[in-house]
Amino acid sequence: MINSTQRFAGKRVFVSGGSQGIGEAISLAFAREGARVAINGRKKDKLDELLPRLPKVEAGPHIECVADVSQENAVIEALDKTFRELNGLDVLICNAGIQVQSPSESLSLADFEKVLSVNVTGVMLCTREVLRRWVKDGTKGSIVINSSVHQIIPKPGFLGYSASKGAIGNMVRTWALEYASRGIRVNAVAPGAIVTPINDAWVKDPKKYKAVSEHIPMRRPGESDEIAEPTLFLASDQASYVTGQTLYIDGGMTLYADFEKNWTS
Repeated sequence: MINSTQRFAGKRVFVSGGSQGIGEAISLAFAREGARVAINGRKKDKLDELLPRLPKVEAGPHIECVADVSQENAVIEALDKTFRELNGLDVLICNAGIQVQSPSESLSLADFEKVLSVNVTGVMLCTREVLRRWVKDGTKGSIVINSSVHQIIPKPGFLGYSASKGAIGNMVRTWALEYASRGIRVNAVAPGAIVTPINDAWVKDPKKYKAVSEHIPMRRPGESDEIAEPTLFLASDQASYVTGQTLYIDGGMTLYADFEKNWTS
């Protein structure tokens, strides 16, 4: 669990996909550190379950925003509500994401576009709506986007996911350069194998769990809290001179794990 330091006392934070897994850990962590949190998700029952678990903060109550981030009008309404009820926003966390497995030769256009609509279009829509308001009122805010090690590591059988995370890297750099002079920072975290509901297929299968762990130099998958802490760091004033970066949080997966033992010479 992340220790509370109240780095975000009085700050206002929006977390997309904030009701489970990494998003849940991030939402809880911001609240523990004093922020008012607007948690977003598609399922109201999950938001209803999490909302009362967020630690109360002096700045005011947390709120929930039911919205599918792939839908433009839903995003606009969710951010309108957030800025209105929180009286502004200081931090945007784009965490919502999905994946669909399929051999590339049989991948349907519908499934490919479904992944891109959430992982790319959803990030664009949330970021656009926040930037629009920040530019207008002069807010020097921070944006952190949840990418993946598959931003740089291919993921056969998950073409849409790989394409979406590759896109995130350049979107982050583009926004960071475009808005740096306005005091707006944009960064990404790129988790490796993390114990979350999206990974239940291997997390709940002992043989698959062991196989995944053996491909990680640290010999274990990560936990959601281990992504939340670096996310908070990038969003905080402690990272005030950091923008346009992707921080890989992966137990060493991006270190060419198969080269851990020398087989090339």
